[in-house]
Amino acid sequence: MRVLVLGKGGREHALCWSIAAGGAEVFALPGSDGIASIATCVPGDPGDASTVFAAVRGLKIDLVVPGPEEPLVSGIAEDLRAQGVQVFGPDRQGAQIEASKAYAKTLMRAAGIPTAAASLCQDFGAVEQTLAVHPDRTVVKADGLAAGKGVIVADDVAGARRAARRLLQQHASVLLEERVRGPEVSLIALCHGRDYRLLPFARDHKRLHSGDLGPNTGGMGAFSPVTDTGVGAEECAERTIAPLLALLADRGAPYTGALYAGLILTAQGPVVLEYNVRFGDPETQALLPAISGSILPWLAGAAEGHLPEQSPQAVRHALGVVLAAAGYPEAPETGAVIRGLDAAMASGALVFHAGTRRVSGGWQVAGGRVLTVVGQGQSPGAARDLAYRAAAKIEFAGRQLRDDIG
Repeated sequence: MRVLVLGKGGREHALCWSIAAGGAEVFALPGSDGIASIATCVPGDPGDASTVFAAVRGLKIDLVVPGPEEPLVSGIAEDLRAQGVQVFGPDRQGAQIEASKAYAKTLMRAAGIPTAAASLCQDFGAVEQTLAVHPDRTVVKADGLAAGKGVIVADDVAGARRAARRLLQQHASVLLEERVRGPEVSLIALCHGRDYRLLPFARDHKRLHSGDLGPNTGGMGAFSPVTDTGVGAEECAERTIAPLLALLADRGAPYTGALYAGLILTAQGPVVLEYNVRFGDPETQALLPAISGSILPWLAGAAEGHLPEQSPQAVRHALGVVLAAAGYPEAPETGAVIRGLDAAMASGALVFHAGTRRVSGGWQVAGGRVLTVVGQGQSPGAARDLAYRAAAKIEFAGRQLRDDIG
């Protein structure tokens, strides 16, 4: 099988790694210098259907796997399906679940899915009115794509006002949401219509600094499986995945692809914080190394309409530590020389590239989140120790990492 992965980040590197382990010949558009070690990189815009279709036709691709959300929101999956191409990913309507937080809330209410109370505000006056009536709605979310950085959990009403004012400068509207407390987990389902299979629970760490301090980021690390949930993935999916898939199917818009549910586990059961329509980043970098074998059979099965009978099974623990550039997330500084990659990999860790470029004699920083260093082990502690030992071997000016992942 010949598989084309769309994207260039750490998530896409992990997908290429896992798909290649399933025996496929892997291509990436546009890919990266890091991905080039395991896949053939093809230049082009992954959101442009004509470019992607030309690559599919020229390379005789059997399956397309979009990584980031932007191509899905622009309709790349349905455009390719109209040309007879197998795609693991939802069409435009399905992708609106991530593109619009307000639309996702509407679906959750219609499907009876537990979620926090929220108000949609299109200007700052509406924000002031909402907070006057509902001072507990201090979680502020951009109603649109925000590269994983469109959610601000404010400590009080004043902080919510500041967050809403800032996000309204970039987005047409924001959601003010009731703050729900409890442990968070990420649950990803591999879907075709009403049918789905589940990946193990994962947990990511969004704040920049240890102790969950500092600004929100796209994610500074993740681990899988998660063992402190007190509830099974299947039970969570019955409340949060199955009703949404059934609603979409009933409306004539069946969903194919990865459906990511960000959950808070409360005493009353799981509550949905958000849905994404693709694999998480950096959760994917920990999830795929935790499962047995390659993810390929589930991607191909969903695209073809017949998922494997069993869900992927975690057979080990995996933990990923993100190394970020100086200035991330506000203003990442690029160009720093990266040293120690070979030593990190020689220690037995996996290293997935996100923001790097190869230059004469070595590697340079080329983005905000630079690398995800992943340790695997038969216990959480073993996976964590390996990840941090390997991460310590990698150096570049201004390197940022948390010391408390997992």
